[in-house]
Amino acid sequence: MSPIRLLFSVALLAVFIAPAQAQKEDWQPITQHDLEMKQVPDNPGADAVQLYYADFINDQEQTEFFYVRIKVLNEKGKSHADVELVIPPEGSISGLKARTIQPDGRITEFTGKPFQKTVIKTRGVKVLAKAFTMPEVNVGSIIEYKYKIQWPGIITDNYWTIQHALYTVKESFRMKPYSGGLEGFENGYQVAALYSHMPKNIKPVQKSGGYELDVENMPAFESEGYMPPEEDLKPQMRFFYISTGSSTPDKFWQDAGRKWNDEAEHFIGNHKEISQAAAQAIGNETDPEQKLRKLYARAQQVRNLSYERERTDQEQKKEKIKSNQNAGDVLARGFGDRDDITRLFVALARSAGFDASIVRVSDRKNKFFDKGLLSRRQLDSEIAVVNQGGKDIYLDPGTKFCPYGYLRWIRTSTQGIKLDKKGGVFVIAPAAPYDKAMIRRNAEMALDRGGNLTGTITVKFEGGDALEHRLDELDTDEAGKKKDLEDELQGWLPTGAIIKMTKAEGWAASDDPLTAVFSVEMPGYASAAGKRFLVPAYLFQARQLDAFKHVDRKFPVYFPYAFGEVDRVNIKLPEGYTLENVPQSQTARLGYAGYQNLTQFDGKQLVTQRILQVNGIFFKLEVYPEVKDFFGKVQAGDEQQAVLIGGSTSAQKTN
Repeated sequence: MSPIRLLFSVALLAVFIAPAQAQKEDWQPITQHDLEMKQVPDNPGADAVQLYYADFINDQEQTEFFYVRIKVLNEKGKSHADVELVIPPEGSISGLKARTIQPDGRITEFTGKPFQKTVIKTRGVKVLAKAFTMPEVNVGSIIEYKYKIQWPGIITDNYWTIQHALYTVKESFRMKPYSGGLEGFENGYQVAALYSHMPKNIKPVQKSGGYELDVENMPAFESEGYMPPEEDLKPQMRFFYISTGSSTPDKFWQDAGRKWNDEAEHFIGNHKEISQAAAQAIGNETDPEQKLRKLYARAQQVRNLSYERERTDQEQKKEKIKSNQNAGDVLARGFGDRDDITRLFVALARSAGFDASIVRVSDRKNKFFDKGLLSRRQLDSEIAVVNQGGKDIYLDPGTKFCPYGYLRWIRTSTQGIKLDKKGGVFVIAPAAPYDKAMIRRNAEMALDRGGNLTGTITVKFEGGDALEHRLDELDTDEAGKKKDLEDELQGWLPTGAIIKMTKAEGWAASDDPLTAVFSVEMPGYASAAGKRFLVPAYLFQARQLDAFKHVDRKFPVYFPYAFGEVDRVNIKLPEGYTLENVPQSQTARLGYAGYQNLTQFDGKQLVTQRILQVNGIFFKLEVYPEVKDFFGKVQAGDEQQAVLIGGSTSAQKTN
């Protein structure tokens, strides 16, 4: 499960395992207050209110029970009839029941079957959910559903989230700890609770060895565009298990690092066949960096099971898929998970004389690492580091399609442990600069006398951007890939653009760009003013502007990774028209960002060249004014218009 942020103020409680109070999971009675509630306190325009929310963790049964009851307050609130349940990949959903309750008390049960849906897919973030639509939902309806997540054979480091997207009238939380034996805790263990952002007036109670918490009238959590992960900012209480001897974070992580190192070193070993494979991969190459590149490529030739669908025991037996015990197994069998492949690379590199090590790292997609949260699951994957010529080179061979010299963004700018026999040392996995995640767009367009724009747009995704697209589409067919790329381009262009992808190449590469070509029509792109046309010189719309809608923000601005955009837009003018006014050149610079937009006229066409570079990911509130000002200049420059003059036109006034 995901970690929490380092800077949060926390309190640590430890309790010995004991049975917790039984959890009531029946439908809750519908009160007169539920039926009569018409609006949210202090927010009369709210579209819905959450009347009840429950989260019951039962580690003894390895389940987590959820209950949600929402009342629709206006037409917009009917959107809550579309339910999306995000299920972690380690768990499975069971016991789903849902129903709609009308103001007159009539109840309609949900009898359909949920389907899988991608609920988030942007800049390397892809989240799947079980989705379904509640029946007969109208203004005044109450919708409620309940379900369990089962964690077979897994004791997770779970948590309660106290604040939600809707104002919540009543919440109920219960936690029943595990009481049996746990692997790795042979000398005993404790369950601990870690608090973050909890209001002072909200305190759980310990009861029968577990925890209980009841909350009333919790305001809605108001999110912002391009903010840090919400789970790092909401009031939460997290539970995890620690050894009775782990008295300090330093000792805990030293013990964990020592165990990880023993496991990794035993796996890597010193095998003759690894040395032979390294020599064969290197061949006659003498340059150290080129040697390392060839070893990296050899490791990535191994079939990566982490990026394939899960198989049943019967399927694994039929396909002869077994757990690898050492690097020799990975080499001989030709398959492994991401950590197997990373360890194979380290074994190959060491066989060739390189100083190579394993680094255990966290994933900052949903949460940031917190050293004070004593959960080994925070550092959930491995990367490699090779010291070459006195410089540490961080590599990610276990990520499919990850180019040499890159780390996938979710494992950058966060702490990890570089393993050694003493337990290792904390390091920061380095972030890639903006030029390692580039989007290059080239538009060859023509404007007709009716103000319509047609032509071809070629988009190249490079480095980290190409990697994320490839990983997002691993389980998508060609039609799905085509639609996703068309949708992405649609989001960059003005409303009404008609897009058709004609070609895409580079899906299976690692170092090459992912390139897509589109035919595009934009009716009414230019607006008429007498004998003049007003023509936006630049086609695309900056995606980051959602972060700067407000004068002030509550949360920092957070981009997943540094990025760059390089664009060229050529617009051929209609016969008989010439340019009366060319947009002025625009530039903006900060120490960590740059922007330039230049439009020229060559006698036949407008040529706009535009560069945007953002070489940072986390911008604190104190620098928000300058970052907002920078992107304000980006928006102003992007929205400039050229003025054409010529004969009469029939252009529609659309812009």
